[in-house]
Amino acid sequence: MSRSSSHDKTAPEDPWGWLKDVAAIVTPLWAFLGAVATPLLEIGLGAFIAAVVAIVILTVLVVVVQRGVRLGRIGRAVVWLGTKLRAFFRGVWSLIVSPVKWIAKGVRKRADPLTAGAAGFVAGVLAVVLVLAGTSAVRLGLGWVTSSPCGQPLELRALTSAENVVGLREAGRRYARESADLRGCPRVRLSVTPQPPLATMARAANRDWNDPVSWNGKDYRALIALHPDIWLASSAATADYLERAFANLGQVRFDRMSPVATSALVVAFTPTLERRRGTQSLPTSLPGLRKWLKSVKAPLARPRADLSEIGLIASSGLYGSDTSQDIADEIAYTPPDLPLSDAAGLLCDVRDRFDTEKESLAMIVPEHLVYAVNKRQVLGACGPGHQGPNLSWSPLTELPALSYPFVRLKWANQWNERREQAAIDFHDWLAQDKLSEYGYRDPAGVFHRNEPMPLGKALPSRKADSGASAKDGPGDPIAGLIDRLGKAHPETSLLLLVDESGSMDNPITGGTALQTASSGAKTLLRRLRDSPDTVKLATFSSPGGAGQTVVTGMDQVNRRLGTLAVHGSDAPLGDVLALAAPQLEDAPNPVIVMLTDGGSQAGDLGKTVAALEKVQGLRIRLLLTGEQECGAPHIKRLLAAVGELIRCARIGSDPATPYQDQVSEVDKELTKLWRESP
Repeated sequence: MSRSSSHDKTAPEDPWGWLKDVAAIVTPLWAFLGAVATPLLEIGLGAFIAAVVAIVILTVLVVVVQRGVRLGRIGRAVVWLGTKLRAFFRGVWSLIVSPVKWIAKGVRKRADPLTAGAAGFVAGVLAVVLVLAGTSAVRLGLGWVTSSPCGQPLELRALTSAENVVGLREAGRRYARESADLRGCPRVRLSVTPQPPLATMARAANRDWNDPVSWNGKDYRALIALHPDIWLASSAATADYLERAFANLGQVRFDRMSPVATSALVVAFTPTLERRRGTQSLPTSLPGLRKWLKSVKAPLARPRADLSEIGLIASSGLYGSDTSQDIADEIAYTPPDLPLSDAAGLLCDVRDRFDTEKESLAMIVPEHLVYAVNKRQVLGACGPGHQGPNLSWSPLTELPALSYPFVRLKWANQWNERREQAAIDFHDWLAQDKLSEYGYRDPAGVFHRNEPMPLGKALPSRKADSGASAKDGPGDPIAGLIDRLGKAHPETSLLLLVDESGSMDNPITGGTALQTASSGAKTLLRRLRDSPDTVKLATFSSPGGAGQTVVTGMDQVNRRLGTLAVHGSDAPLGDVLALAAPQLEDAPNPVIVMLTDGGSQAGDLGKTVAALEKVQGLRIRLLLTGEQECGAPHIKRLLAAVGELIRCARIGSDPATPYQDQVSEVDKELTKLWRESP
């Protein structure tokens, strides 16, 4: 009888061996996909999906071949691939494991078991961390074995009206992602800043893009904004206006390109006003609409034309040839207690009151902002809207369309071939309907998204053409309109009183009370005209100056505001007003604006009232820049004694309404002052 042993028996076949082979082959494939997932997604979702599909097909083929199915050449190719990948996988594994074994062997010889175990555990954790960190950085198959740091992207600086900042800023972020290199490193970064008023930009063009100021006693010229590489204008006519101004500025070349989008101006209604309308169809002409709004006691607001490019463009359609009604029209279009420096700020202010106030208001705003409000998008300084009622809208035949010419501003010693090409590439990308998700139409006036728009899918040809250039026509229509609107605002004699007492150095949100006062005063200056408006600056504290004139004239006041410094203690507010008021005797349309943290004393109010009554037509604004409220006892006594001549308001950051920044509050006060002027 033959003898046999277990050594002579054939080993049983491993039923899961094929699965181990499959895993050895496909694991590197899926590891590769994980390594390149980030750059593929940055290229586009389609690239990532294509890679996933390809690897899924390879995985299926590997499984089929390992199960014994013959697939001819395809099968042989899969076997070859498996051989190479298994060899690669074993090589990588040996490269990682061999040093670990060598270190572990050395540790065991020189340490007790507990120490060796702890060291092994720490080494294992570090190995896992390194592998996980490395997979996101290694771009296998894309030319990088190890990652390298991204270089500094080229920064393109853009100016545009406040109504366009959000859309252009988000489009710039998207462009930076889409134009990044294969590692995901951005080549270009876009910074977007709200533009100053057009008249300010035109004046700055004739002053080398500067406002004259000084700092620490040394004169220098401060830019009104960074030198922009790109200006996204809101119409061909405003682009013409600024191009003429820039013709006198030798250090920059003004190079206009084709529009990248269009929009339109519409009349938007608050939900309360829409309910009052009911099923009534509204007139689409301005006289008929104004008549209906008057019957329901609802104002028609638009951004102030002297502050907003959008307001100025709207005015070109709202004003006829008769100038005799300009003052009445301006008063009608600028209702009080609304921030009217731009349409985005106006909608921010009104949107949050849709549910809390019975407010009937019609507003002239760009069509894309109506879209943004109803889509709960970010508007500007305020964030996304909450769920609630929508704005409704109505067309108005007199309102023009908006085109968005793309202007390159080539500053001497800053422009080069790389910047030139980057600006051209961004223009070409933006013109491919890239602003549609923010409610803009394409350059032909068509809206391609499947969503309702106030003026339908396509603008009427007359609307689309209304943004055409007036460059070849007689004169400059925008310059003429700015001059006409300026005449509708009366001449103003402004006296600025700025508190320099020690308490003005106290920190508040966004800086100190003195910094808020200085920047608020500069905002006031930029809203005035070089002529015929006049301005004086006086500072006060105790002991020391108590309302005496320091400087006179726009440029000189601007310089002095850059050198303000605290000293002394609080001066009684009433006494300061009494000493300062005589400086405005016989001045046309006299206005005092006092910027202070509020102090602590009212002073001799009898003398204050007597001095103020000698100045005919005087109006006073007390603007608080610190933590003090208008309801403080000494301020209430001052307000009660002076009566209707004086009003008090706070400027600065208000946590309850963060979008109503200092500029908006100053603009509100200026609007009230202008409406009250004799």
